[in-house]
Amino acid sequence: MNAQLTRKLEGAVTRLTGHGALKDRLALAYGECLEHLDEHDLPEDAQDDFVEMTQAMHRARALPGDNIVRASIRKLSHDDAQRYATLIVRIYGLHMADMATTTAAARSAPARNTAPLATLLALETPALGGGSRGKIAGRSQRV
Repeated sequence: MNAQLTRKLEGAVTRLTGHGALKDRLALAYGECLEHLDEHDLPEDAQDDFVEMTQAMHRARALPGDNIVRASIRKLSHDDAQRYATLIVRIYGLHMADMATTTAAARSAPARNTAPLATLLALETPALGGGSRGKIAGRSQRV
């Protein structure tokens, strides 16, 4: 998984849990960490919701000295701001779950260039005649 994406999502969640008004924290989280993310980098379950949030964050017209994200967030209802904050936390959780699944799958995958034991035994069996014990025993006697 993408370490930079993990840092950005973690940064967004950290900003959301800081001090201040919800809309101010949401503006920091989105503006500093999420604004330039591509929705295709996010977990599939949250991509459509992220696109919707991105559109909402760019809906209002900014006044001179302001930016579009802050202006758009000021226009959000408290319920919408809460919903988007919750979405950011949900995206982070989904991303971390994907990472855990990927890590677990990588740990359980067989090492490269290894054949399953049954395949190795099948290759040795015809040449042994008396089973694998004879060949193994013969090797240990030579050592």
